Amino acid sequence: MAAVIRVAESADLDAMGRLGLSYSTDRIYRVLRDGLAFRLDEERIDPPLTKTYPRPALELTDGLLVACLGGEIVGYGELRFESWNDRARIEHLYVAARCRGRGVGRSLVDALAERAARSASARCLWLETQNVNYPAVQFYLRMGFRLCGLDQTLYRPGPAMLPGETALYFTRDV
Repeated sequence: MAAVIRVAESADLDAMGRLGLSYSTDRIYRVLRDGLAFRLDEERIDPPLTKTYPRPALELTDGLLVACLGGEIVGYGELRFESWNDRARIEHLYVAARCRGRGVGRSLVDALAERAARSASARCLWLETQNVNYPAVQFYLRMGFRLCGLDQTLYRPGPAMLPGETALYFTRDV
């Protein structure tokens, strides 16, 4: 069964708030620096890492889409257009763990890309994830995104952040 993608409504916010915002992985990308260059090395970790994200504050906009399977909300994603550089930024792309690997994320990204091209006349999609979110990096690469940068200082140190956690930026033409 293919996911149905539609614009979020106020009645959807409660179900969106109940989605689990976590992932588990036994691999990460270690960020290595050499002068002016960076390299990402895949590294196995034991024990596996599980990370849960805090719930984002969501506002209803025509860029907030939900993915439904059998009438149940199983994912969502948000698109924000940046007019100064004609880029569409993907935020808050989440799929329920039990529905991953079933095309829900692909359907969401495709719908966001189509909306970016049609509604916003964006030249590219852009997003951020973390070097420790190996499953997300692999997903974005399969979706045709390419690494375009990183930031080792984006995240404030604290209990929710892992040592060496680095922001990775990806882009894809629309």
